Formats: sequence, C-alpha cells, structure tokens
Amino acid sequence: MQNSVGIVGFAMFLGGDMAGRHRIDAILDGRLCSGCGGCAHVGRDSGVVMLDFPSVGRRPHWEGELPLQVKDAMADCCPGGRVESPAAGRPRPTDPAELVVGPSEAIWEGWATDPEIRRAASSGGVVTALATYCLERLGMALVVHTGMDPDQPWLNRTVVSTDRQGLLANAGSRYAPSSPLEALDVIEASDRPCVFIGKPCDVAAVARLRRSRPQLDRNLGLVLSFFCAGTPSTAATLSLAGSLGFDSTSITSVKYRGDGWPGLFRVRDEAGREASLTYEESWGALARRHRQLRCHLCPDGLGELADVTGGDAWHRRGEGTDGISLIMARSSRGREIVELALRDGYLTGSPSTSQAVEQAQGLVARRRLVSARIAALRVFGRPVPHFPGFFLAAAARQQTASALIKEFAGMAKRIVTRGYLKPEPRD
Repeated sequence: MQNSVGIVGFAMFLGGDMAGRHRIDAILDGRLCSGCGGCAHVGRDSGVVMLDFPSVGRRPHWEGELPLQVKDAMADCCPGGRVESPAAGRPRPTDPAELVVGPSEAIWEGWATDPEIRRAASSGGVVTALATYCLERLGMALVVHTGMDPDQPWLNRTVVSTDRQGLLANAGSRYAPSSPLEALDVIEASDRPCVFIGKPCDVAAVARLRRSRPQLDRNLGLVLSFFCAGTPSTAATLSLAGSLGFDSTSITSVKYRGDGWPGLFRVRDEAGREASLTYEESWGALARRHRQLRCHLCPDGLGELADVTGGDAWHRRGEGTDGISLIMARSSRGREIVELALRDGYLTGSPSTSQAVEQAQGLVARRRLVSARIAALRVFGRPVPHFPGFFLAAAARQQTASALIKEFAGMAKRIVTRGYLKPEPRD
C-alpha cells in the first residue's frame, strides 16, 4: 500500500503524465535530475553509470532498456522529484526563522580546533573536523566524500578516506558537479560504521535509500552535509579558468576557496603559473547562468536530512578569522557527536539560534521564492518536484506580493530563454 501511495504521489507531481514514461524518465526529461549518483548505485549491475555533460552536470547513462525493477529503484531514491523534510507531518513552526531554516536539535557557531583543518577547509572546517573525529575517536571505518580529480582538476571525483591526511587533502568546497552516492557500495560492504558527506540533495537521496537497504542504514554512522546554493556546471569552471588565460590541456589544480576565509578561486598550470579571483568574483561568474534547473527549485540549501550540516557564518565575517561555521545538528545522533567533538577538543564553538542562521545565510531566501518558481513551471506544463514538510506556502508569505510576482515573471523568462522547454543537451 505504501508503495502504491508513492506511485500516486509521483503521478500527481508529474501532472498525471505517466503514460509511456517511467517516473525516472520523466524526471530526466523534465530537467529535475540533481546528479547525486543514486541511479548509479542502485543500477550498477545493469550498467548505469554517471557521466559529466559539461554544459549541464552529471547524469545517469545506460545502454539499451533497463529492467523495470531497476528503474523503480532509481526513481524511489531520486531527490529530483521529491524531498521530504523531517518536519513533514508536524505542526508548522510558529517562529519565522525556524520556518525557513528548518528543524534542528541544536545549533552552534564554531570552527575546527585544528588550525590546519580550519584554514584549509571552507568556513571553519567543521565538516572535515567532524569526519576526522569519527575516524580517530569513534572508530568509524571510512569517509565517502568529494575531491578534485587530479587527472582533470576542473572535475570532481568521489573519494574514500580513512585518515586525517586523506580528509585534509580533499578539504574545501568544490563548486562543480559531483555524484558521491556512486560509492555507497563501499559503505554497505564495510564491517564498521562509516561517514558520508554530500550536498543536501545527496543526503536526501541517502535518507530514502537507507529505508530499503538495511546494511546501508546500519553502516551510516554519521551523515554530514554543508550549505549549498547550487552546483555550477563543468563548463562554468572551464569558462572562468579561460578568462584567466588557462585552457584544460595545461591546468594542474583548481581550488574554489580555502586557505583563509572565504579564500580565493585559484587556477594553476603545469608551468607553475597561478591566477586567482576573489570569492565574490568567482562565485558570481560560476553561478550566474550555470546552475542546473533543479538547484533553482531547491528549498533545502541547509541540509535538513543530514545528521549535521555546516556552512558559513557570514554575519561574523568581519572578525577576520580563518573561518567560522554555523553548525546545525539535525538529528539526535548529530547532536550527540557534535557535543562529543566539542568536549574532546575537535571543535570549538558556542550555542547559536535559528535567528542567527537566517541572519547569516542569504540562501534561506530561496525557500520563500521556490513556490513562485514552481508555479511558473506549472503554467508551462512542466513537471515539478514535491517538498512535503518545507512549508513553502507559509515561507512565501514572508515575501511581498510584488516580490513573488517578480520571481514568477523571472522564472517564466528563464524557462524560455534558457531552453527549459527542451531536453537537456548531452554534448
């Protein structure tokens, strides 16, 4: 019965268009894929792999026709069509800040006590410090996360680290497509609990997968995420590097930030030449026209389905430090591990509030605007995702009517000018 309800829900989100198209095909045709890699995990034995399409992002690819049960499994874990907040079924929050920040067990402001991690990682290094703590003090086996591809430094690769050195080598934000769910089989096969680090959409897919995969559920010792404003395409990075005089044949390193807060976008080539841009300059260029459609529809930039999520405490940027993070424990497990890491000196921090998160993070505004963007897609007959528990209508009421109309009109224009009515390019 529960599966039947899920299928009906997908039919509704797709506007009833189930004839001739499987749910996963409709998600892909509707440009709702986030590139998380869940498809490759559940469809590996049937030849499903993730490929990077430079102007779009990472997408699942397979030859021939997939068995129906494989496509069902792909759709069942996909965050492209549905993400359900832990707040689903609960009363709507009365606090305006909690409404846009989401539920949490506890919130802190702090940083990695280890100065090397704090400086190398983004926004204070909290995620890296927590992963290190899990390996060194809690006996977890490994961490699945994302790092720079050394062979093609403008790309990401999924990394498995078992010590501080591996985590530190891959610390820092990577504003390029990634598919960390590709490596969930490593966690499932482990003999001990493990750590997973991913974007909010990645951890949403993990949350769905663990419901039907008991070994994965048992072995997920901690799920970590970070604040995310969307994923720029590979073409965005190459274009930005090109504006600095680099081409892909000679690039040996691309770093998006770090070595300070927020750090610089830096490109280096095989001749040792290096050029950089400020965080504001680089992020503006990367994000302006290069984020996938699904990112513009996401109300979960703060990672509600993780155990712990962290991100920049921008309201304290003027303090001139090596980074300060907001640390949000989204589950009781997350709260327990953050408290242990604070006690044992891996983290330094003090209590904070949802109001501070709202003040620090401009990306919470997206939750107020998503319903207007979705409405524009509906007018054009496009499939849209479903977000139970995110209280989008209530969040929209925090905006003025004129702002929502402007957002609706802007989205309608983008639907036409950016080709959202056509299939994604695969070149």
